[in-house]
Amino acid sequence: MSERDPLPAERKVLERLGHLPLDFRAMAAVSNLFRASTAIRRHMERTVLAEDRLSWTSFVVLWVLWVWDEMESRDLAAAVGISRPTSTGVVTTLERRGLVQRRRSDEDGRMVRVSLTPAGRRLIGSLFPRFNAAEAAVAACLTPQEQEALAGMLRAMYRTVGGNGAEG
Repeated sequence: MSERDPLPAERKVLERLGHLPLDFRAMAAVSNLFRASTAIRRHMERTVLAEDRLSWTSFVVLWVLWVWDEMESRDLAAAVGISRPTSTGVVTTLERRGLVQRRRSDEDGRMVRVSLTPAGRRLIGSLFPRFNAAEAAVAACLTPQEQEALAGMLRAMYRTVGGNGAEG
């Protein structure tokens, strides 16, 4: 059996629903995207992020701030792909750990801006090479050309559902 053969769940779906007029290729593409992303997220939390006591979401907040610098809190939530209340909780936890800081916006005192602290910059700067090495290990089952093609296909799917490319 090849790594690219249908998974047991896919075979079961065809067995149960094969008589229905459904788009099974689209279903396989989307369901395997979900399966893979969930498995990769768990793998990264367990093998890379656990050492620094970070959840996936906390890591993404640090990464987005590292790349984009200081952000308004609502823009940070959108970039990470989480709700504003969830973002508030994550930022509060990271702030307690001394990794991010909040300040009122100079332009509008109602808005809060979030940025990395020096400790947050040090952490993400040392963590990201390890994270990227784990990304490379996960993607190693694909050739460089397959990796590029997959990235392009995923971008197309992302843009189809309204992604504008500004998010993390």
